[in-house]
Amino acid sequence: MKFLIVGDSHTQYFGITNQVRAFMPTLRGVKGVTKVVSASTVSGVGKLNSTLELGQNIKKWQNEENPDYLVLNLGQVDVELGLPFRQFVQESSKSPEQWLDYFVERYFEYIETLDLRDSKLIVKGINLPVLCYDWKKAIKYITRIVTERFSDSPDDKQRRESIISRLNDNYMSDIMRSDLARDFNQKLSIRCAETGVNYFDINDHLVNNVTEMIHPRFIPSKFDHHIVDSLEVRMIHWDELLSTARSNL
Repeated sequence: MKFLIVGDSHTQYFGITNQVRAFMPTLRGVKGVTKVVSASTVSGVGKLNSTLELGQNIKKWQNEENPDYLVLNLGQVDVELGLPFRQFVQESSKSPEQWLDYFVERYFEYIETLDLRDSKLIVKGINLPVLCYDWKKAIKYITRIVTERFSDSPDDKQRRESIISRLNDNYMSDIMRSDLARDFNQKLSIRCAETGVNYFDINDHLVNNVTEMIHPRFIPSKFDHHIVDSLEVRMIHWDELLSTARSNL
């Protein structure tokens, strides 16, 4: 069984190491080809890449690999970074719910352009956010991302200060952003069910049932918005992916 897994930097956890294989006998006979396209989005965010730039590459990779399954892992950048970019830089009047609907719609517009050939399609939902339990860290990280194209001009410095002020006043709470990830996944999974696309996410494994946010053991101490890259995390990804693939044999 061969999987071609394509997505943003959060796709890295599908990489199969010797240690992962040692602990997962279910991977015997399984090949995973992981294509990480850092900062790829379904809608385009600032200078980040949209999925349109993945189109030709996916066709090339499919021709090279001829996978049984094509797995897409996108949307994390849109929801975590694209939404605050639109709210605090572009000053959009749309609600977060409207933007989630837009992201899902763009995702499926893209999916409809794919030539799956003999491959079956599986879509992975996004992870719970790790920028939790530290408000200043979250604000600092989001500020860096949404203003990364700003110059050192007086106008841009003033814009940056205004954005930081509005972020401090209006940036969503940890639990609200966790719920936003769940809402996106729910909308995505419903659309997948309606169109016959296989879907899974790993958030049942990541959540702390007391706080309803991500469990601390999956949060990096460094300045980052990715979950911890551990053997446990990689095994969780493959457990859920294999379970989804087997359920549709």
